[in-house]
Amino acid sequence: MHRFHIVFALCVLLLSCSGLQRTNHSNPSFVALDYSLYSPLLVKDQLPAPQSIKSVQLYRKGNKQNPPIIKLGTSARIVLEFDELSSLSGQYTIRFTHHNQDWSSSNIPDVWFLDGINDLLVQNGDVNRLSQPNFYRYKTEFPNQQIKFKASGNYLLHVYDFSSNTELFSLPFFVTEDMGAITSNSETVYNSGSRYSTINQLFSEYQYPEDITMPQFDLTFSYVQNRFWGNYISPSEKDVSNPGKIRFYTARGNSFSAEFDFIPLDLSELNINNRRIVDWQPEITPPRIILKEDVINFSASPTPTYSSSFGNPSSTNFDRYANVRFSLELGAINNSNPEIYVSGDFNQWRTDSQYKLFKNNESGLWETNVIMKQGKYRYKYFLKSEYSDSDFVPLNDAITNVKQEYFGFVYYRDPEYNYQRLLITTNFDSND
Repeated sequence: MHRFHIVFALCVLLLSCSGLQRTNHSNPSFVALDYSLYSPLLVKDQLPAPQSIKSVQLYRKGNKQNPPIIKLGTSARIVLEFDELSSLSGQYTIRFTHHNQDWSSSNIPDVWFLDGINDLLVQNGDVNRLSQPNFYRYKTEFPNQQIKFKASGNYLLHVYDFSSNTELFSLPFFVTEDMGAITSNSETVYNSGSRYSTINQLFSEYQYPEDITMPQFDLTFSYVQNRFWGNYISPSEKDVSNPGKIRFYTARGNSFSAEFDFIPLDLSELNINNRRIVDWQPEITPPRIILKEDVINFSASPTPTYSSSFGNPSSTNFDRYANVRFSLELGAINNSNPEIYVSGDFNQWRTDSQYKLFKNNESGLWETNVIMKQGKYRYKYFLKSEYSDSDFVPLNDAITNVKQEYFGFVYYRDPEYNYQRLLITTNFDSND
C-alpha cells in the first residue's frame, strides 16, 4: 500500500516547505512526459485530463462545494461538468470501475457493482456565446435511470471519446454505506514534523456493526487532507479495548502538516479593475492577463477556501478563457538552477512541463502562462527536488498552523465477495 506523507520544513528566510511522497502511477499515458508527473490529487492509475479538456468539476449534487461522495441506495447524485476547447460539439462515453482502498482494481465484475449497462452517453454540449477560444460545456449526473450502483467503495469514472473509444481522462469518487457511527478530531502537535514543524495528529472512534467480529483485522482506514485524494495516509494505530468500538489514529511520524496553505485567485471579473490583474489585453485571442507577482511568505491565504476538488470555474455560456501569466518573486533559495511549477485547481494540481516557470532576466521574476477560465481558484508553487526526479516540494508561506480540512474513510473486506466495502466517511476540520 502506498503511504503518502506531507513533511514540512522551516527554511531560511522564513520559507516553509513540505515534501510529499509521490503516487506511483502506472498508466502508460504518463510515459510521454519528460519526467514523472506529480499531483497530490491524482490517485493510482487515474488519467489526467488532456489540454483540450478544461474546468473539470465533480461534486455531489446540491452544492459545488460538496465532495464527490454519495450514500448507497439513496437518491443522491454526483455531477460531472467539463469544457472542451473546440469549435465542434463532441460525444463522450462514461464508464465506471470499482477499486480497493489503495485504488488498485477490485477485479469484481460489473454486475456486482452496477445495475444497468456500463456506458453513459454525454452529448449536446452548450456552446459559449461570448468570445474566442471556442468551447462547449458538458454536464451529466449519475446514478440515474440508466445506471445505479450496487456496491460501496472507491470508484473511478472514465471519460472516452465516443467515436474513437479513446479514454480522455478519469476521476475518483466514493460510494458509502453510512453504517455505524464515527467521531473524529485533530490535535495540533508542535515541533514534531521535519525541522520542528507543526503537524495535525488525527483521531477517530468508530462504532461498528454487530456482524463485524474481528474489527482489528477486518477494518482498515484512510485519512485525506484538503481533498487531495491521491495523498492519503492509512493509520496503523488501532485500539479495540472498548467493546463495539475501534479507535484509530495517525502516528506522529506519519501525520499531515498543519502548515499547508493556498494562494487564492479570484478571476470572476476579467478586467483591469481586478486587484490581482496588472495588465488586461482583451484584443488578443485568447485574451491575455498578467497577474500581480506573488512573493513567497506574503501571498497565501491564512484559511483555505474550498469549492470543489477542482476549484470553482464559472459555468455560464458567457464566460471566457484567458491566457494568464503567473509571476513569482522567489528570493533566496539553496538551488543554483531551480525548477519551479505552478499547480492548482485549474490543472488538477499537476506539475509537469506545461506548468514550468522560466526566469525573466529583465524583471528577475519566474513566469509561466496558463490557459484558464473565469472563476475562483487556489494554487501553489512547487519546487522540483534536486535529489529525485519524482519529488516536488510545495513552497509554503505559512510559519504557523493553518486550518485544514480532513476526510476519514472506514473500509471492510467483504468475506463473501472479497472486495473492500466503504462503510462510512467522516469530514472534519483541524482545530483552530
